[in-house]
Amino acid sequence: MTGNFGISLLHMPPGSVIQSLPEVFSAVELPGIQLSPDLAVNKLPGNILFNGLLPVELTREIAGPNARIKQNFLERTAALLDTASQLGCNTVIVDFGLESCFEDESRSHETAALIGKLSADLIRNNISLLLPVRVPFYPEAEGSSEKYLNFLNRIMCPNVGFALNIHPHELAGRELDLDELLHWLRFNTRLIRFIYEPETGNRLVKKLLQPWFEIGAKYQWNCPYLVVPLMSRPETLENELVILREFFLTLNN
Repeated sequence: MTGNFGISLLHMPPGSVIQSLPEVFSAVELPGIQLSPDLAVNKLPGNILFNGLLPVELTREIAGPNARIKQNFLERTAALLDTASQLGCNTVIVDFGLESCFEDESRSHETAALIGKLSADLIRNNISLLLPVRVPFYPEAEGSSEKYLNFLNRIMCPNVGFALNIHPHELAGRELDLDELLHWLRFNTRLIRFIYEPETGNRLVKKLLQPWFEIGAKYQWNCPYLVVPLMSRPETLENELVILREFFLTLNN
């Protein structure tokens, strides 16, 4: 198969330097803290994504009663979206802690309204804002993706969708009906992220990922498939780049 593969450097160890990436990667995800007009994008793949424009501790609690904090958030995010657009970025991921909204109507309304206020900036910059959905689901989802779609429908912005955070090693050995699992997400999923821990011996293999490639083809998801290694040591990234290059070249062949 020929895939649209990418790598996340979100968990790149402190002090690591962004290096040239293997040609097999057409996309790269960077932490929002690196979003700057001075970012050297010439040595990166053409498709650049940013994850976490602002600290997650802020974005998960931004729907609180403090109007000044929310206004500052909107202004800061608008400026960051402008910068992202100038760098050629068309996708950002922001974690608003959707699961905390499922049983709290007031919180759901406030969070959806806040995201909705970003619509004009997203459309003007031609940027998609993606909301993360963990698979396996968090308990608040009660085993279904329907609550995520219900929340998204409150926003009514075509530039807001979902990023699936797949933990393939947690799903290994389970009998999964991906059609049922993803039924409510199939029209709004715009990014697939495979999260794993190479330093604990986790390896990505075709058997783990193939069902997701197949369901993506069935649903006609024309989106990147990102590998997201969790790392604490600088040498891990160097080793993973070699291993992942060979892995994805094998898949393509």
